[in-house]
Amino acid sequence: MRRNLRAVWAGTIIFLLGGICSSADRSGAGPVNPAAWPTGAAESSLPSVVLRAAPLIQMPGVEVPERSLLHEADSNNPLHWDGDVLYLFNNYGHPWRTSGPDIEHLGKRLSVDLGFPNNRFNIWIESTWKDEDGTLYGAYHYEPDTICFSNQHILTAPRIGWIRSINNGASWEDLGFVISADPCRINCLTKSPWDSGGTGDFVFYLDQKKEYFYFYGTSYDPEFAEQGVFAARLLYADRNDPAGKAMKWHNGGWNEPGIWGHVTPVFPAERDYHRPDGAMFWGPAIHWNTYLQMYVMVLNHAIDTKLTEDGIYISYNPDLGDPTGWSKPQMILDRAGILRATTIGKLVDDMLLIPRGVYYGELGRRS
Repeated sequence: MRRNLRAVWAGTIIFLLGGICSSADRSGAGPVNPAAWPTGAAESSLPSVVLRAAPLIQMPGVEVPERSLLHEADSNNPLHWDGDVLYLFNNYGHPWRTSGPDIEHLGKRLSVDLGFPNNRFNIWIESTWKDEDGTLYGAYHYEPDTICFSNQHILTAPRIGWIRSINNGASWEDLGFVISADPCRINCLTKSPWDSGGTGDFVFYLDQKKEYFYFYGTSYDPEFAEQGVFAARLLYADRNDPAGKAMKWHNGGWNEPGIWGHVTPVFPAERDYHRPDGAMFWGPAIHWNTYLQMYVMVLNHAIDTKLTEDGIYISYNPDLGDPTGWSKPQMILDRAGILRATTIGKLVDDMLLIPRGVYYGELGRRS
């Protein structure tokens, strides 16, 4: 996971709806097949986006003393309210929790207790849901070691597990894996520095009828046809006994098991992820927009297998349970815009650093 840019910073820019939205440039080798995209809504009916400057909001993040980082934040960073207290989870191979009266005043940083042996594993809590009875449910991205010929952590093949907490996420009970790829489907000859296969880098969200939790995440499968943003769902009624209950979207229906099943990507890869020039959308984050009355997905877009970004993209869908309903992702901030938005930092060895140690990954200027 140690490469995700989507939630390292907040507040450098604000996304406001009602202006002009630019389109993505998809020129080059391996162009997108338009038939592969979901139909979604007509572009003329979609919201548009305005970007406005805003003050920087620094998340507490995770302290990484060995790298002199004080506020590292890698992956989606879920948060929830309990009364007047806001709880935020940041991750760096292990989740940490902070709390406070609002997003600008978070403190009391503590290392989350995932239990044995999970505290010794590489785990990121990517998404949470606070139930009406006070139970907090979550899902984590787990990166197993020793996948390809060595005792090293990477290359890995992520999978997704389900957890619950009765103390706002200070400690968790593991309820088992809910989404994973076939463990035999790996590519140890990949050009990726991160993933030989697997599924992870996700978000889940409960539909408005409280029938299903819908997962949207990333498939790094060796098969090109199964790479990109995938969908799966878990019955809300199965939230306390979820293992083996999730189903993946495949060939137009929820007909493949969450464990070891196949996927039909919602947004398929444009070029094979395991090639040096692999290109695909990945790492979605979703929210229900009360003003627009539709779901909004924000996406990363990789232009090589190192997951170097060309920009930040947005997609819309009125129905969370319809994977074909997402609009074609539109770029709302290009690579140059990301660099401009983070000009308080500096480039060091092709890595963009900002004060107090927040790490923005491989955002070096490209010739």
